[in-house]
Amino acid sequence: MKIYDKNNIVQQCIAEFLGTGLIMFFGFGATISSCLTNSNLNYWDVSCIWGIGVSLSIYLSSSISGAHLNPAITLFLWLSSKFNKKKVLPYIFSQISGSFFFTMLIYYFYYKMFISFNNIHPIIPILKKNINIISVFIPSFHKNTFFLYNFSLEIITSSIFMIFLMTLNNKKKYFLYYELISPLLIGILILAINISVGFSHNITLNPARDIGPKLFLIFIGISNLVCLKDINNILFFLIPTIGSIIGINLGGWLYNTFIIENKKSNI
Repeated sequence: MKIYDKNNIVQQCIAEFLGTGLIMFFGFGATISSCLTNSNLNYWDVSCIWGIGVSLSIYLSSSISGAHLNPAITLFLWLSSKFNKKKVLPYIFSQISGSFFFTMLIYYFYYKMFISFNNIHPIIPILKKNINIISVFIPSFHKNTFFLYNFSLEIITSSIFMIFLMTLNNKKKYFLYYELISPLLIGILILAINISVGFSHNITLNPARDIGPKLFLIFIGISNLVCLKDINNILFFLIPTIGSIIGINLGGWLYNTFIIENKKSNI
């Protein structure tokens, strides 16, 4: 998560498109394999692949675009005056487009498996062709939890993620061989968060991870009412996007206000 101006905006947007998209490609590919095949991937395995996908995407895009790969991070860098405002919308558009395109790609790779699975396991008659697709691509929430609980959890988790992300990107303060080590540690951070709270609460951390797949499902004809609301509460669609944006910006502000300033005062 660095700020680069040496490359032109087209190169940077392509890097953001590919980097964000590849996170979805690896992550959704592992998730679908665990659900629809006999690959025997457990939650630990899937979380590892999500983390590896993040690390590889950072390696791919870091030297070109700074590897934002997350609209909430781009917004934070702009609001904290660390990023050119003219690049905010192109970056966000590229990130969401990458998420959309690679969601589409992984869907069509597994399309026949989806159809076969739904023919064998019809769950809700009116949605039997779509329900499993939704459960794979869209974050879901347990029926015994309520909106404010899940919303606050997304904010808190995203804040913790951002604090550690900024710590890992402070190359002058913390460790040598920054360019090599930092992406690996960020992938481990994603793994730790998924294992800690993601299993039961479906943490997102990235609006593009939610918006891209939702737009794709609407594109292929699944009702936006199904995609954009929980069965019990229409506000649940706000959690993955709004919650992560608030959390990322809160975590960045906490880091800049309390951690950086305290370190400067101790020098």
